[in-house]
Amino acid sequence: LTSITLPEGLQSIGNGAFIGCVSLTSITLPEGLQSIGDKAFYYCDSLTSIALPEGLQSIGNEAFSYCHSLTSMTLAEGLQSIGNRTFSDCCLTSITLPMSLQSIGDGAFNHCKMTSITLPEGLQSIGNEAFYHCENLTSITLPEGLLSIGDEAFSRCDSLTGITLPEGLQSIGNEAFSWCDSLTSITLPDRLENMGSNPFVGTPAKLSLSPSH
Repeated sequence: LTSITLPEGLQSIGNGAFIGCVSLTSITLPEGLQSIGDKAFYYCDSLTSIALPEGLQSIGNEAFSYCHSLTSMTLAEGLQSIGNRTFSDCCLTSITLPMSLQSIGDGAFNHCKMTSITLPEGLQSIGNEAFYHCENLTSITLPEGLLSIGDEAFSRCDSLTGITLPEGLQSIGNEAFSWCDSLTSITLPDRLENMGSNPFVGTPAKLSLSPSH
């Protein structure tokens, strides 16, 4: 199977529906699609890009994991959460996240290839290992309103040079920014409530506090 157009009126794609379709290069998803199941496109190794339709509400765990040719992705408005390891081990260099997004699951983008990413206002949580070993990531903008960053969320992001954590951030997980070899500057919010063990171990960073309000 090299290409497929799914019909108007389709509301859900089940778990593992296209798992291992290694020759699938393109797929058209219809308006009105509401959910994509776990591992729905897992290891579709020839899929290069996909546009997710307006109104999509959920993307399952590992839905696009190991799609090694997937380099760009646009996530439509209305999507509120991204599951665990959804885009893990893809070669994503460009991704657009919707303003409606509230949470990013564990390992959602680990080992991806993007160089920068802007996280949307309204995002409240970043899961464990969400951006683990995104070695090309040089900058990331964290939104006001972000409440938590999970364990090893940005661990081994070797090209990340500096980061400002927003006011209102309540917790940073264990080793959240560990072994980021280029990370030399971190600004911590002055109202941070919980900091896990060794969040900056292995980095050359000097820590500073943001000005108090």
